[in-house]
Amino acid sequence: MTTPTQILKDVEPAQKIRDLETLLDVTRKMVSVRDLDELLGIILTETTRVMSADRASLFLIDRRTNELVSRIAQKTGTMFRFPVGKGIAGHVAATKEIVNIADAYQDSRFNPDYDKQTGYRTQTILCAPLLTRDDDVAGVLQVINKIGGAFSKYDESFLLAFGAQCAVALENARLVKEYIEQQKVKQALALARSVQQGLLPKRPPEVEGWDFACKSIACDETGGDYFDFVPLDGGRMGLVVGDVSGHGIGPALLMASARSFLRALSRSTADPSEVLPVLNDLVSRDMEAERFITLFYGALDPATGAMRYSSAGHDAPILLRAAADRVDELDSTGMPLGIMEGSAFPPADVPPMEKGDIMILSTDGVWEAMNEAGEGFGRERLVQSLRFAKANSAHSIVERIYLDVLAFCGAAPQRDDFTLLVVKRT
Repeated sequence: MTTPTQILKDVEPAQKIRDLETLLDVTRKMVSVRDLDELLGIILTETTRVMSADRASLFLIDRRTNELVSRIAQKTGTMFRFPVGKGIAGHVAATKEIVNIADAYQDSRFNPDYDKQTGYRTQTILCAPLLTRDDDVAGVLQVINKIGGAFSKYDESFLLAFGAQCAVALENARLVKEYIEQQKVKQALALARSVQQGLLPKRPPEVEGWDFACKSIACDETGGDYFDFVPLDGGRMGLVVGDVSGHGIGPALLMASARSFLRALSRSTADPSEVLPVLNDLVSRDMEAERFITLFYGALDPATGAMRYSSAGHDAPILLRAAADRVDELDSTGMPLGIMEGSAFPPADVPPMEKGDIMILSTDGVWEAMNEAGEGFGRERLVQSLRFAKANSAHSIVERIYLDVLAFCGAAPQRDDFTLLVVKRT
């Protein structure tokens, strides 16, 4: 077996020095490049030059499909993919072994189809794995047709060393690209969150005889929850709480659109049962598959305490009647928004709220919040928290419920947004 030391003995010292300088020079050049496509071009150009070959190809591994992908094939521009283990490059990727072929047409792994299509004649092939610091295969580097003869043992040793430097450069470029993409995503999410937060009420309205409070916390950078106070004709106040299925930028933008539509429609009518059908048809046209919005919209008359509402599949609001110490839940009057155009959302009337009566509007992220044992906070605990804090202000009630939910959940991560709106007649 020929050792690396024996290989080097057959090489002139001057050539070894030149090759080492070339390797260092190319490595410096590759390290300075952060654009992946530019780096791939440099690798192929320099590989062809330092190996004195006619052309070179670079194959990267797609971990998702376990395939080799030809990102760049020098002088051809051809891009294709094939399974690891297939062909010469596939064999190298699977075994991590370098392959040196003196006559391509005598090797059963060689595919001559490209030569037949182009008229090119492949003779010699040297194919080496690109091994990372962890000895994983990042790809395969292949050079074809050594100028002046066959590829030598020294060429094998040099290509392996050169390939290792290429693998490091590619890994660095990939990490930089991922970092830049992550920063772009963070900036986009921060912008979306800023826009979303700007659409929510800065503070609850001040209405004589009434106390309003609210709290909304997204479980990630952007949430799909929405709450609003909408001024209506006749001094009435629109109370809105909604929840888009899913999380992220898509649901946040969808809810922003729904909010704009709802506010525009509410200028022409104060009846929720007239607003929700039109809103449903508008959002249905742009709704993605399996996406929907649950929404409660109530029109409160502060003078009488009565409220008319329509609910699009939203969780039942809780109404605590202070005089009777009774808790009622308001029924849903229709299906969630965005499921079917032409849907109706019949109105329902709530008897006037009296002094001390409290209404809680929330999304399911409140009572479905889970502890480390996988147990949900539940509506019973929500009612208990409300009863305990009922003598306090609306703001104190919101904070009490929020702290109770936090204490119940402990260290368990929350997977849904928390939105709570409290209305109390004083």
